[in-house]
Amino acid sequence: MNILLRYGLLIAFLGMVPLGVQAELLDGMTFVGLNGEAGEALDPDEHEEIIFQDGLFTSVSCAPYNFKSGEYSTTVVDDSIHFGAVTESPTHGTITWQGVVSGDTAEVTFVWTKARWYWDTRREYWFRGTLKQ
Repeated sequence: MNILLRYGLLIAFLGMVPLGVQAELLDGMTFVGLNGEAGEALDPDEHEEIIFQDGLFTSVSCAPYNFKSGEYSTTVVDDSIHFGAVTESPTHGTITWQGVVSGDTAEVTFVWTKARWYWDTRREYWFRGTLKQ
């Protein structure tokens, strides 16, 4: 019997979800909403769409800055899914994402960093969105 099949049967028997399967728990979901700087209200002019597809996380508003999709991971806590991802741009640095999906709502914090030889940039933001139908 194939080891993956045996592992899957064992997991099903024990009622657990293996970590590899959890990584794609949000696949097919898209959330739309607004961004804002940490500690500030959401900015009505800062529209965002975050996409979970094929084990990857994508920020639509960051794509014009060459931020590529990044793998995401998840953890189930009670009735919510906590996730984390990192997206990178060859020209604009790195964004680290952490969020919680509960029902049809996503609450996300993210930190943009860019190292430069003369100073580093570090800015914190947040996002609140609802599941796109």
